[in-house]
Amino acid sequence: MKKNTLFILLAISLLINGQIFSQQNLTLYNMEVVPQRMYANPAFFPSYSKVNIGLPMLSSQYFNFSNSGFKYSDLVKHRSDDSLYIDYDNMLSKLKSNNYLTTAYQPDLLSFGFAIQKNYFSFNMTEKMNIRFRYPKGFMEFIGKGNGGMLGEQVNFNFGIDAIHYREYGFGYSRKINDKLTIGGKFKYLYGMENIWTEKSDISLTTNPNDFAITAQANLKINTSIDTSFGGNGFSAGKYAFGKKNRGMGIDLGGVYKLNKKFTFSGSLIDLGFIKWKQDVTTYQSANPDAKFTFKGLDMNQLINTDSSKNPTKIVTDSIIKIFKIDTIHTSYTTKLSSQLYLGANYNFTEKINTGVLFYGQFFDKKIHPALALSFNQRLGRWLNYSISYSMYNRSYNNFGLGLGLNLGPIQLYMVSDNVLGAIFPQNTKNIHLHFGVNLTFGRGKKANESKIEKSEDNKDKSTKLTSPTLKPNKKDTDGDGIPNKIDLCPKIPGTLEFKGCPDADKDHIQDKEDFCPNDSGSIELKGCPDKDGDKVSDLTDSCPDIAGLPELKGCPDKDGDGMPDKNDRCPEKFGPASNNGCPETKLNLIDSTGVTLKTAIQNTDGSFSFADSLISEEKSKFKLEGEKTDGIRDVNIMILGVAKKAIKDSVTNIFQFAQIAKLTPDKVLPEEDVLIKLDTKQAEILKKAFNNLEFSSAKDVIKPSSFESLDELFDLLYMNIGWKLKISGHTDNQGNVVTNLKLSEKRAEAVRQYLITKGISQNRFKVEWFGATKPIADNKTEEGRQKNRRVEMMIIE
Repeated sequence: MKKNTLFILLAISLLINGQIFSQQNLTLYNMEVVPQRMYANPAFFPSYSKVNIGLPMLSSQYFNFSNSGFKYSDLVKHRSDDSLYIDYDNMLSKLKSNNYLTTAYQPDLLSFGFAIQKNYFSFNMTEKMNIRFRYPKGFMEFIGKGNGGMLGEQVNFNFGIDAIHYREYGFGYSRKINDKLTIGGKFKYLYGMENIWTEKSDISLTTNPNDFAITAQANLKINTSIDTSFGGNGFSAGKYAFGKKNRGMGIDLGGVYKLNKKFTFSGSLIDLGFIKWKQDVTTYQSANPDAKFTFKGLDMNQLINTDSSKNPTKIVTDSIIKIFKIDTIHTSYTTKLSSQLYLGANYNFTEKINTGVLFYGQFFDKKIHPALALSFNQRLGRWLNYSISYSMYNRSYNNFGLGLGLNLGPIQLYMVSDNVLGAIFPQNTKNIHLHFGVNLTFGRGKKANESKIEKSEDNKDKSTKLTSPTLKPNKKDTDGDGIPNKIDLCPKIPGTLEFKGCPDADKDHIQDKEDFCPNDSGSIELKGCPDKDGDKVSDLTDSCPDIAGLPELKGCPDKDGDGMPDKNDRCPEKFGPASNNGCPETKLNLIDSTGVTLKTAIQNTDGSFSFADSLISEEKSKFKLEGEKTDGIRDVNIMILGVAKKAIKDSVTNIFQFAQIAKLTPDKVLPEEDVLIKLDTKQAEILKKAFNNLEFSSAKDVIKPSSFESLDELFDLLYMNIGWKLKISGHTDNQGNVVTNLKLSEKRAEAVRQYLITKGISQNRFKVEWFGATKPIADNKTEEGRQKNRRVEMMIIE
């Protein structure tokens, strides 16, 4: 009885509590004078203060409540006479399959931080109380419609709760690596105090539409760590606050990168950690997982006439308790923190004004729950920092945030809300959020690590005005750059303090006398010159400055890797020697039956062939078709039967004209021995399907859309096996012109290759051949045979 009572109490607490959402800081993220923004990214340095002390219980007070499912105004409506009514259907229309109630309260007990040169050290002790509650749409529909309104439907009651109370001891460190990059991290020791975690909640109810029988199914597992003596005689405040055995740890990681004066990027991962619960642990779980119970109703006569020992109501109740029995066990368990991701980008109009975009995501229920915020941020002197934001989160799109940071001497006051409308119109919002506190800040002066170069607002040409701590009123300064002639290495030309008075016109931190491009900002690696295409070849010497290329080709690309830049390559996607303008060389050797070469033709870059050797001496000769392809050169030997000497002469310059009078034999020798990959049954089926489904438009090399699906499966197979190559062989029937058939077989094989290349397979993973009608596999005298001969074969080789 005690077990059942405790389970009922847990179920009630599950229904009345809210749902966890870890601390979010969408507006505070861009308030650079408030030290607490480091909770969102440990790489942030507080601006304008070297020492920051949080007043105990006052430095950070954080409240949050939200409901992702519906607003109060979605459920309660006003009539024209201002009376109220419940619009339950409207409320249901706003729900998703799973909806969340969230609430959080997180005060700082103690916090402080201090900067030492390029390093910042921080510490915080924070009490964290978070509750996350999941409620399904199906349950809300069941309440409104009843089981009679959901006949035949399985209604899910997969409620879930993740309530936690723990203390965080955080030790943070961040460092400015250089002028562009800052990194930071925080190690956190976690002390667990209370926890309720629904590890499993599979509950469903189905009503049979025929006989209205109700079938229930349940599988539960709820872990708890609760001190049941809290507030009683056996309760010890000291043991509760510091003596529990629930321990854990976590880390925060962050970074900030200043691309240039205009753009800054930042990112962080927060709350990567866990707590192991060992004390006051009780787990409630189903003794019969996935047990079912069907209730078919009660007979009224039995209710009236049966004695109490055989009361059907009691029998049904006892059956339910027996089937859905809950076991109680006491073993330790581990919960993970709900991790958070921040990704930010800021555009700086000036040093004090910027706009930002921030992506936020929190991980729970095996999903990432995203948010997006846009902000405008400004500092007014050193006394006021404000941020205005618009954000979309928790399935809500009317969140307008405001943050204010006020410095009154050493006292800093701040107040931030991601949705100020939530406090004014709570009935019309899903989110209520407030974060405020009081800090003591010391060591103000220039902004931490701020450059001594200040913009002169009165100078129309926006030149840089420099101040030097060594310059005195009586010191001579010929060029007026604020650096006395005595230490000015360029006393007649205004310069910078960085280079002892010498100029840096493009402000790339390379003085002009050492800068190969003094008027264009560049990198030290390229001696001050820019590199628009990022190929590490300066624009000064880059022959292709807008396209990334190779240093050895003066910055120009070479797609086929034949050593010729694409802009000079007649065949930029096919490997070929420079002697043939980057195109593959093809030789035609005319040989007799004894193997003696009688005539040779070499392909020109325009596609034609020129004959160079002596004419055939015999009027009739027999020749053989052979071939070998290596290093972009194809030697082709053709057999010609009964060809008159007068038909072959120097005026014939096109190889295809020459081939039209030739009868090609079907015994072409393969270029090389191919080593086949041994495929398993599934892989072989994918290859076979790609072959069988491959279709082209009539007499064209255009692949039909019906072939795409099987080719995509072949792409997946090749993509997952990067060491494999694909051999593609094109064939036709013997109908039509020999030359046309040969060309069509080439184009169709190439069409398959190009399709897979566009999907992402590297072009060097293909071997393409074409044979025209020289390799039939069926009789060309029948339509069925000709159809089999019109094919593109595919083999997977090493």
